Amino acid sequence: MKKQLALAAVLAALSTGIHAQDSYIGVGLPGLYTLGYAYPFSSSWGLRGDYAGGLNVSKDGNQDGVNVTGTFKASRLGAFADWYPFSGAFRLVGGLTVNDIKADISGVGSGTATVNGQTVNMSGETYNVQIKFPSTTPYLGIGYGHQKSDNKGFGFYADLGVMIGTFTADATTSLVGKPTSSGGTISQADVDAQTQKIRDSLGNISVLPSASLGLLYRY
Repeated sequence: MKKQLALAAVLAALSTGIHAQDSYIGVGLPGLYTLGYAYPFSSSWGLRGDYAGGLNVSKDGNQDGVNVTGTFKASRLGAFADWYPFSGAFRLVGGLTVNDIKADISGVGSGTATVNGQTVNMSGETYNVQIKFPSTTPYLGIGYGHQKSDNKGFGFYADLGVMIGTFTADATTSLVGKPTSSGGTISQADVDAQTQKIRDSLGNISVLPSASLGLLYRY
């Protein structure tokens, strides 16, 4: 809520004394809803700011005797420059996003798990992983709408693009020092190596898609 109020204050300040602006609301991803403000300076370019949020998903499951709870939430603030190469509604978009996008996976076991090739009894133990998208990322995309126009009233807009960044992963666990089936113990190095495997798998993901579709009101 604080982010929405801050954005509303900024947009209100920007709108003072200017015309041919529009406010918009939409649905999409990574946030379920989008609230924003756009100001076209000319038929060739304009500026926008918006907030996307509302996505918060939780799911429980069981894998190999380990009870797993996963939560994923996503919100972001964005500042964008729109370029209209054909002086119409189609635009190319560049910008910057400030993100709060992460997944938390918590495991509490009653069976066994494998950590860096070591099999360990998970009974009563925990293994938690947080996967997080960078807090600030560049944005590139295309869109339709928000162009300069003397026509007031409702209209349509669409955006499709990518936020450029790589997810990171961190793990915490109570397994360090616990005996393994081979007669050894789980070390912090084992946990670090298992976490690195997760990071390596996430390293193949260098962009996060973003899409929004909705209504604008020009005034």
